[in-house]
Amino acid sequence: MKKQTFAILLALFASGAMAQNFENSTLEERIAHSTGENEDSIKTAKGYITMFQQAGANKDWQDMYIDYQWLKNYAPFAVNGIYTQGPFMFYNLINTEQDAVKKKKYFDEMMELFDLRQKNLDALNSFAKTKSTLGDVLSVKAEYYNWTAPSVLGQSFDLRESYKNFAEAIKMVNEQGGREITGSFLQTFFLVSDAVYKAMPNTKREQYLQDYLDSKDACEKMLQLAKEAQANGDTATAQKLVATYDAPLAAIEQTFSASGAADSAQIIAIYTKKFDAYKEDITKLNSAINLMAVNDCDDADIYYQYAEAAYAIEPTYTSAIGLAQKAQKDGEHEKMLEYYNKALELCSSDANRGVICLNICNALTKGKQFTGALTYAEKGIAYNADLTGKAYLKMANIYALLGQYGEATNYCDKASEADITVSGPANRLKENIQKAKANQDANDKARKEYEDFIKRQKAEEEFWSKGAKK
Repeated sequence: MKKQTFAILLALFASGAMAQNFENSTLEERIAHSTGENEDSIKTAKGYITMFQQAGANKDWQDMYIDYQWLKNYAPFAVNGIYTQGPFMFYNLINTEQDAVKKKKYFDEMMELFDLRQKNLDALNSFAKTKSTLGDVLSVKAEYYNWTAPSVLGQSFDLRESYKNFAEAIKMVNEQGGREITGSFLQTFFLVSDAVYKAMPNTKREQYLQDYLDSKDACEKMLQLAKEAQANGDTATAQKLVATYDAPLAAIEQTFSASGAADSAQIIAIYTKKFDAYKEDITKLNSAINLMAVNDCDDADIYYQYAEAAYAIEPTYTSAIGLAQKAQKDGEHEKMLEYYNKALELCSSDANRGVICLNICNALTKGKQFTGALTYAEKGIAYNADLTGKAYLKMANIYALLGQYGEATNYCDKASEADITVSGPANRLKENIQKAKANQDANDKARKEYEDFIKRQKAEEEFWSKGAKK
């Protein structure tokens, strides 16, 4: 009854007016926009706002829902909390409701709330302390849909719709800007992409590979901001960014590794079939080269064909590295160096040349040319000192492959010290190196014990053999 007393009265003042600019407006003015300037109406609306906020604090979702309905209908521009706290309210109502029909009703209303927020976004931003973009709204919608739709829709739930929401949100943020896409969001997006891929591996592999690169790249860019924050003396921000993005990045990489999507034979088969369709499109050629390179397909003939086709249209460092790798495989050392140097020439700055040196380091490492790989890692530092940590991490990996575990561990520590953004992978590599070292020590001990046993047995045989002759 406390919330129905004024319903009939306020309905008389409800307005269908379009959203306006509420910059510098008061709460009373925003309420009056829809309810009229009647003093009692404004006082009632303020009461509903207070009850809405208090019910949320008390986790009284049913009471909060009643207040929400009134505010959405009669004072939709009063406070942003209607739109920012509303989805969480619906999430809890859905999770606690046992009746399937009511769950679906709450779910539909939650989706309608996101649509309403998108429609009113300009007006809401005009008085909000924190502005939101359409991409921000779509990002929240994607997460709430993913959290609730499976239990509400049951067998009719379509995983592709969840994927579509995430992809649309990321695209919108990339195109129009917005708040940072959190590491948890990127991780959830990739988990959804992983599920879609597993459901349709034959048709979704290429998209899945691209989602992996995009998600990984987004996390790495945010970790780069951590490095910049640390350089500016803002250690707290740097640590917060690392905490937000390092673990999701590791989870993304682990999920991808376990997926089997990086099977080189499958990837080679995909791009072999698509070569004729891609061979005159430089964008698709370069994308395919990158995808094959990061998935250990850069020693395949089709990889070289893509590199040659791309280089013929528009030489880039990507295609030049591909041709260098072909020369490396063919044993043409001078031509290999020629193309690697060409890749460096095609860069417009020393900063980019440093990145290319690390790419060349990767290629040489795969070709087991470890001395050359170490040389280019050092060149990368010389071109761009900001890459020191990443270069040290690559050097740590090379020394680990060489079995020089002490040196590898040393470079892991140097990498973490030089660049906070690689501290996570450096520590994980260090743990793996320590395990490998422990295994090596155990094997060495077992081998020594075996050799000692053989030596003792041989001595014993010789003793008894000599004794027998006597």
